[in-house]
Amino acid sequence: MRDSFFEKYKTSEVTNTRRVINTPSAFTREHFFYIQEAGYLKSLKPHLSRRSGLQSYLFLIVLSGSGEVTYRETAKPNASTGSDFGRRNSTTATGDDGNSSLVTAHAKAGDCFFLDCRNEYTHISSEDDPWELMWIHFYGPQCDAYYDYFLKQQTWHFHTAHLAELTAAIQSVIRFHEEPTDDTDLLTAQQIVNILTLICTETDRSGAEISALESKLKQILHYLDEHYTETISLDFLAEEFYISKYYLAREFKKEYGTTIIRYVLAKKITHAKELLRYSNSSIEEIARLCGMDDASYFNKVFKKMEGCTASEYRKQW
Repeated sequence: MRDSFFEKYKTSEVTNTRRVINTPSAFTREHFFYIQEAGYLKSLKPHLSRRSGLQSYLFLIVLSGSGEVTYRETAKPNASTGSDFGRRNSTTATGDDGNSSLVTAHAKAGDCFFLDCRNEYTHISSEDDPWELMWIHFYGPQCDAYYDYFLKQQTWHFHTAHLAELTAAIQSVIRFHEEPTDDTDLLTAQQIVNILTLICTETDRSGAEISALESKLKQILHYLDEHYTETISLDFLAEEFYISKYYLAREFKKEYGTTIIRYVLAKKITHAKELLRYSNSSIEEIARLCGMDDASYFNKVFKKMEGCTASEYRKQW
């Protein structure tokens, strides 16, 4: 009975097809990551899939063989280009509106794709080297935020060092839905978070592909981590690292999602919280140890960031 819900393939086109489709509860839709479909197939002949306008995200792995994936990219202001892996293995055609472009990526074993399915996409196996795929369609309240974060690090067509872990996660999701229990929704959400974490934090870029700007920003970040208790100005950083202060301010926020000032303040407050919990130092002394000589300013910043005063934090913890 379950097979009647699945997209039909002719027996001459695929083998070893394995799919699950899910209809989550209203509670799950509102609070968790959930799958809409997950599956595996090995193609015998080319089979074209074309979709658009789906409120879904697709993570696709090419296990073997080759083919093509075409995706309509939407231009985002100030978006990072991420790794150029996909650019080196793709062709582009600009859309009529000028704000989007159809990009065709040539896929082979080990390639991964992460797509926002509200945009148009197609994929088709090559005729002489049919592919083997594993995929998961999913959605949830935090999907858009994860995808935006992902695109700052990477492109939608990429390689990863965690291929075995990612395939295992999708296999687990398929198994959970083939043999559902009361815990299936929670276990599925856990695996989707695992997948998102792996692909958002791990890339397959070589050192040569890391830009000079990215390398300099990492040096500056390391400096801030080491010297956050000192007085650090944008002018000082610009002079120390030979970079325009306006360019630095813009690129730092683009890369790390926060301003330099907020980053340093967060480091100071984190250090203050450690001292409040694990030392008997006074509030005034802790402020000085964090590089903030004005205790009233320290208290003002602490309350703004934590929602309570330093004294209240110490008492709570």
